[in-house]
Amino acid sequence: MTVTTSTSPTSRINDLKRVEESLAMIAPRWSVWTLQTLQQDGRLRYHEVREKLPWLKDPAISQRLAALADHGLIDRTATNGRPVYYALTDRGRELVPVQDALAAWADACLENTGPTARAEHVENALKLITPRHATAVLWTLQANGPMRSGELAREAAPGLSPMVITSRLRQLGADGLVERVTDNHRSPYQLTAAARDLGPTYTALSAWSAGRPCTAAHHPVWAPAQAVDRTQLAARAQGGQVRRSMAAAAVTTSPHATPAITAQRVPPSWRHADLFSHATRAVPIAPAAPMGGRSR
Repeated sequence: MTVTTSTSPTSRINDLKRVEESLAMIAPRWSVWTLQTLQQDGRLRYHEVREKLPWLKDPAISQRLAALADHGLIDRTATNGRPVYYALTDRGRELVPVQDALAAWADACLENTGPTARAEHVENALKLITPRHATAVLWTLQANGPMRSGELAREAAPGLSPMVITSRLRQLGADGLVERVTDNHRSPYQLTAAARDLGPTYTALSAWSAGRPCTAAHHPVWAPAQAVDRTQLAARAQGGQVRRSMAAAAVTTSPHATPAITAQRVPPSWRHADLFSHATRAVPIAPAAPMGGRSR
């Protein structure tokens, strides 16, 4: 079904570009982990950041801190030979609702890969929506309803070869974010339930990228009249399948290690103990029959 919006095409294009630029700032590996480390612990010296992320070598930490500082998300303070401290800027702290939305979507819509840290949840979600043209394709399908690949190419990436979008659609289909309307290979593409549930995430990203409060619940393309909360996401993503445990992961080594499971539910606010997990390829949960798509 086509979504009717009151904004002009130019406004929507500018909105999309800002969101894609925002995703590019936080998508590089370990960026979210670095931001959440400073969010939890406040002002830290370089060696303290290194101690919080012990599996990272010095060049990787320096690169993340420098890139995030260039984007205005981290402040580097050094005066008159005193120790250098790193801390989130106001802009960096305002990213928290965006990370919350990404984590909630990942928790509800990604496959069960065992206990996973909140920072890893966020980065797993980012891996699916940050590849080139991925977000543009998702926005176009959300705004226009089912479309064939040629129509999508003209709308989402004008001037580029349709094969570029065809390749992206193939990957989004493998990731469980788009699907054919029918089993016919010529059938139009549409968003899956998991992709439609990205609304709160894109709404928060749109608000943050435009310098507005991320608490706004409306977006002309993505957000319905009422926000979708975590409980609704979980119920829709479950699709008759067994939901994974909400146990928290707490280990003191690399995120590639097998985490130890506690018996406590993950609280809504981030904790340092929730940082550590293992890195895996995350795929949205496919809906139960007769909706189609892959099952776990």
